Amino acid sequence: DAAIAKMKEAKGRPFFLAVGFHKPHLPFIAPKKYFDLYDRDEIALAANPFPPRDVPKFATYNWNDLRHYYGIPDVGPLSEDQARDLKHAYYACVSFMDAQVGRLLKSLDELGLRDNTIVILWGDHGWQLGEHGFWCKHTNFEVATRTPLLVVAPGVQGSRSSNRLVEYVDIYPTICDLAGIALPEHLAGQSLRPLLS
Repeated sequence: DAAIAKMKEAKGRPFFLAVGFHKPHLPFIAPKKYFDLYDRDEIALAANPFPPRDVPKFATYNWNDLRHYYGIPDVGPLSEDQARDLKHAYYACVSFMDAQVGRLLKSLDELGLRDNTIVILWGDHGWQLGEHGFWCKHTNFEVATRTPLLVVAPGVQGSRSSNRLVEYVDIYPTICDLAGIALPEHLAGQSLRPLLS
């Protein structure tokens, strides 16, 4: 709501708006209608709920951030019911956030700003949902390190994806480049504009 109000305030002049969403972080709380999008009993559990063979001890962890919640055991695996409940709640939170992003994009349309606005959406980490027996984010396994990065901008063809490696330090120079602002010399990243083109 605050971000939409700020967009209305800024209409007619250049603006930069950073909107942070807390979900799908713990605790997994969302309005009931987002839980209702999924049949809890049909949610598949991780197909690989065991550590990789010969994994070094330092690559594992006890997912302590989740263990502080009621009903979660201090050590050891979750029950299948707990795992299914957590995945259900995670999906609900992701859908809740999707709806919030949709509200922002709808407001851009209603304000006539979509055609000249750069929108970048990213997440700060992935999330283990029982893969390798882990929960939360503190591993270097692919599911915890892969993150979304979506860029929509004037002159950038949509509905495409790339498997090229980029870094979040590239976002700042990309925004500058797409907005026609000179890149400061102190930047560590590089513009993704060539990749977007």
